[in-house]
Amino acid sequence: MRRRLVLSIALALVAALAAAAAASADVVTRTDTQGRTITFDVRDATADVDWYTTVLRNAVHGNEISSVTIRIVPRQEILIYCGGGAAACWSARRGASTITVPTGRDDGTASVLLHEYGHHLDNSWSVTGVQELNGTPAWWAARGMASLLTQGSVAFDYSLGWSHSVGEIFAEDYAYLHLPYRYSIEWLTPPDESLRAALLAELGGQPTTPAPQPEPQPQPEPQPEPAKPPVVVTRSGRLARGARRTIPFELLGPGRRVTVRAAINGARGASGVTLEIVCDGVRIATAPITVRSSTKLDRGGLGPARCEAALANGGVSARRYVITLRLALEPTS
Repeated sequence: MRRRLVLSIALALVAALAAAAAASADVVTRTDTQGRTITFDVRDATADVDWYTTVLRNAVHGNEISSVTIRIVPRQEILIYCGGGAAACWSARRGASTITVPTGRDDGTASVLLHEYGHHLDNSWSVTGVQELNGTPAWWAARGMASLLTQGSVAFDYSLGWSHSVGEIFAEDYAYLHLPYRYSIEWLTPPDESLRAALLAELGGQPTTPAPQPEPQPQPEPQPEPAKPPVVVTRSGRLARGARRTIPFELLGPGRRVTVRAAINGARGASGVTLEIVCDGVRIATAPITVRSSTKLDRGGLGPARCEAALANGGVSARRYVITLRLALEPTS
């Protein structure tokens, strides 16, 4: 599967690995051909930022390119940031728009980058009288989305499946018109030349006519999301005296449960090492760790928030440690 569940709330637990061996994030900027700033949050030292810049420079866009951050992470960590089944992801929280993509220099990587940028572009445009996400006015009209909506063939959410979501169709169209690498909306034909011309003309700044407002139509009853497996991250190493080790992670929605277990070695008794969960600068839970005894912190009802699980060694000697972070969606009634 490719890009499935990218915007789905199912397991929207975006966890950023930054344990002892991980490199610090490096925020760098480039510019497009008009001098507009493109911001990158580089979390893989091997990433070629200029390659990603070229892909975005060559893609039709506007001023919205300066209001998104492109986060580049090692390919094996996409599961941690974006959840199971996703090749990349886009999120918008508290006015901040972020695209997370894996390190690479191939057509597949370029395609997922363009798809996620399509979501950001969609979020920056509106169709009069139509709820978001809805593409752009010219695209909405050229694709006949109002008719498809009336027929019950598409929905604004994922109740009809990923490939019938209006936002995903627009993002896939946007990516395909720039790079016909693969088209994952199997029940629709890829964008033809007339749609390509209409969308490129609109995004290039030419005047367009807003799509007519469709008559309100009853939407299918949303189906419950299937249970998704939790995300589990385990790290181990040596914690020097006075040192602190963290696993930062991000919760993109409410109803998240965070469970952290930690153990350290040495003689039995107090160790001076503390385990804690901190979200948005507030300590949610904390507990001392007794040597040769596992300590657990478990908190539900969290999110959205930027958090970290941390070990702090206030003892007199270094310790070997093992820490496991588990992120899961709490069941809804």
